[in-house]
Amino acid sequence: MRWLVAHADATPLAGPATARAVWLTGQSSWRHSQLSPGQLAVLDTLAAHGWEPLRVGFPWTERAAAEPYRREPLLAASARNARQWAAARPGSRFARHAADHLQVLLDRTATDLLLLCGSAGARVLASAAPSLRTPAGLRVHVVGLGPVGALPVAGSGWSVHVVRGRSDLLSRWGHRGAADVVVPGGHLVAATSPAAVAAVLHLVGPPSGAASPAPSAAPSVTPSEEASGASPVEPSGDASAQPSGDGRSAAAARPDVDGAPR
Repeated sequence: MRWLVAHADATPLAGPATARAVWLTGQSSWRHSQLSPGQLAVLDTLAAHGWEPLRVGFPWTERAAAEPYRREPLLAASARNARQWAAARPGSRFARHAADHLQVLLDRTATDLLLLCGSAGARVLASAAPSLRTPAGLRVHVVGLGPVGALPVAGSGWSVHVVRGRSDLLSRWGHRGAADVVVPGGHLVAATSPAAVAAVLHLVGPPSGAASPAPSAAPSVTPSEEASGASPVEPSGDASAQPSGDGRSAAAARPDVDGAPR
């Protein structure tokens, strides 16, 4: 896509980091990749647990951050995300460009990289993953938040989890695997909800060597609705950690329409 090709020579915004958290979603605007207030709030919470946030969206370049955030009309945002989803085929030019931008994140992160893959971001990552080289000592934590499309297979330094909104019919249709955690909400709101953030922290936790934040009540753990038929996680932050139906689990070997339309 011409939109992504235009970022090929743009300066990456990711500097060296020990542990980094980033959003990977389809982009609702061709002009910028600024994160929504809800997405920024998720990063703020993760920062309190030792993750260094990258406060711009895919492909994480100066060009992507050149204009201020503006919420995009839903229909236009949905159409743009759908085009990116369709373009992100394995072996495609889009996948190769996406891999180039992702490789920068891997190369400039020392110990832990947390990829929050919302909606079409799952397919973007899966199409790029075969071309990626994981540096020695780096752990890549993938959390699909309402994913639409496949996610990479866990192993070789990668762990993979899925968090889905109870009413997220698009993700149920677009991602074959069961969810590790089910939280309240539909496709446009669940990914940035407090319950989803609590689920991410429960599944992934703080990065290696990070100081623990102030003590708080631990979330109670219940099986996901899809795995056992039990009640899903409620806004209090309850989270489950059952393996997903496609073999991805919290114990994996270590080796858009996005969450908020822009």
